[in-house]
Amino acid sequence: MQPADATKNTIGKALGRIPSGLFILTAGTGDQAGAMLASWVQQAGFQPPLLTVAIAADRPLVPIIRQEGHFVLSVVAEHEMALMKRFVRGVPPGPEALAGVNHRPSGAGVPILTDALAYMECRLKQICDLEADHLLMVGEVIDGAILREGASFTHLRGNGFRY
Repeated sequence: MQPADATKNTIGKALGRIPSGLFILTAGTGDQAGAMLASWVQQAGFQPPLLTVAIAADRPLVPIIRQEGHFVLSVVAEHEMALMKRFVRGVPPGPEALAGVNHRPSGAGVPILTDALAYMECRLKQICDLEADHLLMVGEVIDGAILREGASFTHLRGNGFRY
């Protein structure tokens, strides 16, 4: 059910003030790898290190993450518009998904974007079906590193009812 216009203008603007980072989520291996921009990411635990990622339920990477059980989050650098624009709509899995993008495989074979600031390789712990338009994926961080120094790309949305 869509919220009423009044709700979009009040609650939506408040939700839009929640800051979020920008990450490139990759999943799959080899010619079946794909990538998408993710912004709803949050650390969720220390022992073990956990994070959550909200992903639209209809994204092509959802079945790959379910099947493979791993994903990687690469941290986008501040003002790194090229990476952001490349993956903003998601890139369907396949041989062309990461063409022209510098990457290497993680321990599980999932692409790590080597031009990112940092990466976190995650083993899928749970998928929470919230009976909404997004699923909440919980991942245990099993590897990660800073790849270069710099500030992370963060943003605010004008309205919390759209990206």
